[in-house]
Amino acid sequence: MESQVNPQPDDAHIRISHEVHRELIRRNFSKRQRNIIDFILTLSWGCGRPDAVIPHLTHFALCGVAKNHVRDELNDLVVAKVIIWEEAGGIFRFNKHFDQWLITPNKGHDSELMKDLIALNISRTDPRKVPKTGTSQFPKRELHGSQKGNSVVPEKGTEFPKQEPESSQKGNREVPEKGTPTPEKPSRIKAFRLSKAIIKAKIKKDLKSSCLKSLPSGAEKQDPIPDPFIQVLDMYCELHRKIDTQITMMDRQTIQQMLGQGIPSDLVCEVMERVHADRTAKGQTIGSLSYYRNPVLEEWQRRQAPPKLQVVPSPARQQSAVQERHYGGIMSIEETNDWIAEQDRRRAIVEEAKRNGTYVIPEIPGISRRKPSAV
Repeated sequence: MESQVNPQPDDAHIRISHEVHRELIRRNFSKRQRNIIDFILTLSWGCGRPDAVIPHLTHFALCGVAKNHVRDELNDLVVAKVIIWEEAGGIFRFNKHFDQWLITPNKGHDSELMKDLIALNISRTDPRKVPKTGTSQFPKRELHGSQKGNSVVPEKGTEFPKQEPESSQKGNREVPEKGTPTPEKPSRIKAFRLSKAIIKAKIKKDLKSSCLKSLPSGAEKQDPIPDPFIQVLDMYCELHRKIDTQITMMDRQTIQQMLGQGIPSDLVCEVMERVHADRTAKGQTIGSLSYYRNPVLEEWQRRQAPPKLQVVPSPARQQSAVQERHYGGIMSIEETNDWIAEQDRRRAIVEEAKRNGTYVIPEIPGISRRKPSAV
């Protein structure tokens, strides 16, 4: 059955920049968010307008977003600075400045590989032909032991040569005697085969080592500077076993507020790990990223405060301070009152002794008690 439609490139279409479209591919939007963006672009740029008028939120059911989800998704896109929503007039505008978006990229996206694929498709002479393997565009790569390699394939109708396992007693090879060492070879049992994860990790390690060898000396020591927002977001996802699409916009705003105050992302991650470990040890859970805000701010203020210098006076200094206090130094009000009371008490004792005739002049070292002679 032939198709009844045949759209052409020169038909009416949405004029959208390649950079914006590739950025939409690169970012990790949810299915509902992407449907909303396409719906707004269709009613704005597709109609030759900078914005779209959508009077009721129930109209978003046309793009597959139900009314019980549309408001939350719209608020998330507004907080992420992807769209601008004038709720009073039902006006929606797509933000083309994608460097302001707060949506994390897809984990599997590779910008260099994307550029290579674009260059490959642009350089094709005939768009209907796909480059063959073995050309400069797609080099031929064969694994060892492949039937498409250099080994000769028997023609149709000929008998295949008989091949027996090396350990078979029916072949031409001799069976090793008992007790002789046998060469180590990989096991053919399915349970002992390498898993795909191990193979991928080995390929990734080999590629990384080959890239480091091609770099100039000292270049391998230069690590890329991670994005502070992504670093904190990844730490929160790792601690709570979530993916970035499950993080609410309120939690994303909390991260921006902490980083906006100049707090380093390393300090935020350090405090988050410590607080999470303490709460987990007590059997308690953390339901939101905002729980980490106060501990982070307290730690940041503590590190920003100047250190307090504690001067420990020597014993000689303490003694001189006491002497200064009682001999011409400055005393507090309490010390002055105590000193006056002590002097009054001593004076009363002396007066009482004089009345009773028991008063004796105290001896003072170095001063004689002889009465002065008459002149």
